[in-house]
Amino acid sequence: MKSLKGYVLIIGAATFWGISATIAKFLFSQHINTLVLVQMRMTFSCLALLVFFLIWKRSLLRVRVNDLYRFALMGIIGGAGSNFTYYFTIEQTNVATAILLQYLAPLLVLLYAALSHEEELTAVKLIAGLISLGGCFLAIVGKNFSILQISRLGLLSGLASALCWAFANVWLRRLLKYYNVWTCLIYAFIFASVFWMVFNPPWNIITAGYTSGLWGTYVGFAMISVLIPHSLYFGGIRYLTASRAIITATFEPIVAIVSAYIFLNEILSPVQIVGALLVIVAIGILQIGQEDAQVIEGPSPIP
Repeated sequence: MKSLKGYVLIIGAATFWGISATIAKFLFSQHINTLVLVQMRMTFSCLALLVFFLIWKRSLLRVRVNDLYRFALMGIIGGAGSNFTYYFTIEQTNVATAILLQYLAPLLVLLYAALSHEEELTAVKLIAGLISLGGCFLAIVGKNFSILQISRLGLLSGLASALCWAFANVWLRRLLKYYNVWTCLIYAFIFASVFWMVFNPPWNIITAGYTSGLWGTYVGFAMISVLIPHSLYFGGIRYLTASRAIITATFEPIVAIVSAYIFLNEILSPVQIVGALLVIVAIGILQIGQEDAQVIEGPSPIP
């Protein structure tokens, strides 16, 4: 039952991320800057969570100084890195291409699992990973196969997003062995936010002259694209291995395509429907002969 809870939480996170991709597509059509959007969504999420912790949960902010680099890697590579490269790929290509390239990450996690022996690489996981990737491909390029003509810069940034997302999943499982999920989340947000301040200082944003409506858009987008889904995902990965979690998250492209169909009137072709069904099948296959991950109930000292 605990593994089921993990799947439900991660599918919930994927749902929010998928809807966010559709919203981002709309925002880019309104000439919203990629860097500003990525920075705002992370910074507002960080501020909301930090204020909550400072008032009610200060104990969760206590970490060893020697462990700060662990959170820095999670925030900069896993958070800022995967976010920017993903949205930059959207800007350079399109949502479909960006999602497909980022979801090469499950195969990277499976490869890491095989090389590091951190978890058993079973035939079930490999089959599920390949089916989910195939489903993503059909669901995303089923209409026009535009990915075959992507720019070199878009391809490189898309591959970088896959590497960053794969790292985030593997590194997060390690952090959760030693710290509470909320501690990992807030410090990842803090380091990602500080990282972006180096490239775009706060005074540049304050003096940009954004309207109240645009500020509201940034805050709302931060909640539904970062704070809520990351909270769900960080909670869900406590109950699943990294490979199972990231394969389950391939539900995101399906949500993105369906939400684009509903809100942007994008046509959903039969091939895309088949792709969506394949992703669902892949998630179901993970239930076959599964081994439960070690459920991480609480922190333990880092050696």
